[in-house]
Amino acid sequence: MWIYLIGIVVELIILGILSSRLTQLSFTVLMRLTHSRSIAITILAIMLFPGTVIHELSHLFTAEVLGVHTGKLTLSPESIEHDEIQSGSVQVARSDPFRRTLIGIAPIITGVISISILSWYLSQTQQFIIGIALLYLILTVSNTMFTSKEDMNEVLPVAITLALFFSAFYISGIRIILPPHIQTTITTIIQTLAYYLAIGVAINLMGILVSTLLLLLLLQKHRP
Repeated sequence: MWIYLIGIVVELIILGILSSRLTQLSFTVLMRLTHSRSIAITILAIMLFPGTVIHELSHLFTAEVLGVHTGKLTLSPESIEHDEIQSGSVQVARSDPFRRTLIGIAPIITGVISISILSWYLSQTQQFIIGIALLYLILTVSNTMFTSKEDMNEVLPVAITLALFFSAFYISGIRIILPPHIQTTITTIIQTLAYYLAIGVAINLMGILVSTLLLLLLLQKHRP
């Protein structure tokens, strides 16, 4: 089980790198086509809109469940003339580090579950149009599931605290032993998530390849 957990962490890191690269390439291609930063960002925001909705609603619903007040929800690009592009946002009141961490990582958890469900349907469908739609949804979810630096501010301190807490329990000889059938179920779920995340990684690699080829064609076309 631990091997698959480590695999999921590695896949998430790779997926984060690939999704960032794919977004940059897509933006560059759109800039080459439109010659307008505002139009390129607007088109990119529309393309990523389903993922943006899932991302922001994950923050919103998690905050509401944890009893943290929420405010304005925005699902459109903000500050598009600045260097950093924010495709959406939700106002969340200040809270303790643990609740803030859960709210911050909520889109990642929702994204992993969404990618797994969509990948399962992709592996089952035999219809071309539905397959293309599922590929698109996997791309947009994987490119919007990662949280901003602001959302992750509390994650490292909380992670260190929890690691010290569980280490103290382990050193003191305290063990949590689950029934065999529950252990088997958890292991199966983790293996399944690892498998479907690998599909998400592969789809992003294909997206990067296609975007790179498009960019090379555009550069070749404008070369004197």
